[in-house]
Amino acid sequence: KNRLGPVLNGIVGRKAGTIEGYNYSPANRASAVVWDEAALQPYLRDPRAAMPGTKMIYAGLRNDPDFADLFADLRRFGADGKVNP
Repeated sequence: KNRLGPVLNGIVGRKAGTIEGYNYSPANRASAVVWDEAALQPYLRDPRAAMPGTKMIYAGLRNDPDFADLFADLRRFGADGKVNP
């Protein structure tokens, strides 16, 4: 379910700002970003620097091993919420 943020299932490979029913910032909707490791790493380190105008409130993830763990977890789930093979 969309809550404070959009559903993250299937985020890897998805264009930013495209989950139906979530009220994205104009910056996010208008971006050409497709979420992959190269796009997510700077965004999760400092969302407002990576995408000026985003409404994401997040202090940032500074630790590389923590990012690697988070990205591995995000990559595991398809858009349907099921674990990818």
